Amino acid sequence: MGGSVRAHDLKHRRHQEACAADGASLAAMYLYGDVLEAVVERVPASDLAATARVSREWLRAVRAALRRRPRRLPWLVVHLQARGGGRRCAAAYDPCAGAWLAVPAPRHAAPSHVRLVRGARGDRVCALSLSGLDVAADPLGTAAGVALAAPAVWRVDPVFAAVGDRVVALGGACGLALADGQEAAAVEVHEAGRWAACDPVPDALRDSAAATWLSAAATDQRVYLVERTTGWASWFDPATRRWGPTRRLGPDPAVTTWGVAPGRVGAAGEERLLLFGAKRADKEAECTVVVQAWELDGSTLEETPSAPSDAMPPEFSERLFPRDDIDDDDDDQGLDDAPLSIGLCGNASGGYVYNAAEPANGAVLYELREEEGKAKGSATAVARWEWVPCAPAVQAEPLARAILACSPMGLDELALAVAARAHTDAHPRASTPNLPIH
Repeated sequence: MGGSVRAHDLKHRRHQEACAADGASLAAMYLYGDVLEAVVERVPASDLAATARVSREWLRAVRAALRRRPRRLPWLVVHLQARGGGRRCAAAYDPCAGAWLAVPAPRHAAPSHVRLVRGARGDRVCALSLSGLDVAADPLGTAAGVALAAPAVWRVDPVFAAVGDRVVALGGACGLALADGQEAAAVEVHEAGRWAACDPVPDALRDSAAATWLSAAATDQRVYLVERTTGWASWFDPATRRWGPTRRLGPDPAVTTWGVAPGRVGAAGEERLLLFGAKRADKEAECTVVVQAWELDGSTLEETPSAPSDAMPPEFSERLFPRDDIDDDDDDQGLDDAPLSIGLCGNASGGYVYNAAEPANGAVLYELREEEGKAKGSATAVARWEWVPCAPAVQAEPLARAILACSPMGLDELALAVAARAHTDAHPRASTPNLPIH
């Protein structure tokens, strides 16, 4: 009796092994051509890298599906760093699937102050030291970085931007370390392996020439700067090494905090900007804070004609800037005393708005219209708004420093993320704990 039971178990185990071995071949047999591409189109982006490795047929299907229905919106990436330095991890939000992908800290991560390089092709984290500037090679910071020489001017809070194959360092210099002829608002462009000095930040922005006080956006041609509290703005072209017009943006004088991101590309290829502003609402309003967006001409920094402002839905702005738990008698005073700080990251397809002072509150996704002519009767730039919950990594480490960025995510970047997670699963003691995906 016992022998027959063992024989039955062995037969059942062999049957299971055979089914597992033939799974890939059966999938390739029944899923091919248009049927396979239709299935792949519904696969979450975080699983596309594994899907593409099944076979060459599946790889072609993944590429064809992405060409036919490109996932144009950038991902929101949160980089976490422990206070005082230390190892970090990242979390990436897939706007198509509405899910977070946790990425453990890379093995090469060094204890250093992490900064951000704005770029039209995606934001990158970097580490600045006396010996050089180390820029991450991928959006998630999982691959080894690209090492550059340190700028000639020592900086403690600079704005970094990547425009084409050039890296720009603007302002943020340390006043105590300035040499003769150097100034805190100095600008340098890294090109052909060396840094070249350029004209400093314009006078209107010179007193606020640091990443703490400036909102920056990088496109394929320029770096745009907006002073967060006053609205003074200008742009810098690293190819010609010249500054554009400097003007004070004032679509709404009640706005107390500003942010800027790349906007849509015009029909003639001209650049546009998306300017965000936040202000306190009237006492009778349904929310305490109003967030609006305006489309600007990239060259003149003037509002685009016949383009009304886009207002964020009040239920989203209320979640970004929740009402304080204060008494009714002190309501007005409490609202006036609490400063607003808006954060922004995006590209020509869309981006994310968040509370820079409280990134754990979550974020709001905005998607830009592809072309003006496709939406007759609506000249607004924003096609839709969507709430993005806080990353589980931020909730798990509330005391960590969170750096929010965004970037397009392709198969290569997703493959790096999958490889990093696989290494963590294989060596759990060598990396940060794996975080759940929501």
